[in-house]
Amino acid sequence: MAMKINNGISLGNIWTIAITLLALAVLWGSGQTKIQNVENDIEKLEVSKADKDVIEVKIDYMSSQIDEIKEMLKEIK
Repeated sequence: MAMKINNGISLGNIWTIAITLLALAVLWGSGQTKIQNVENDIEKLEVSKADKDVIEVKIDYMSSQIDEIKEMLKEIK
């Protein structure tokens, strides 16, 4: 017995399309959330790297000041 294809729109077809669209919307939304989380992580890394750079500059400045003080102490002795 050959299967007959019905060209009309049935309730089953409507449900299939609706569920497929819902699944695509959920998939797209979860993808956007993951992208946003990655962007936030990158921003946090950039901020922490900037803080590290500032700390390094301050340490270099303090080291140079300490060296100058040592030289002054040597001159006093």
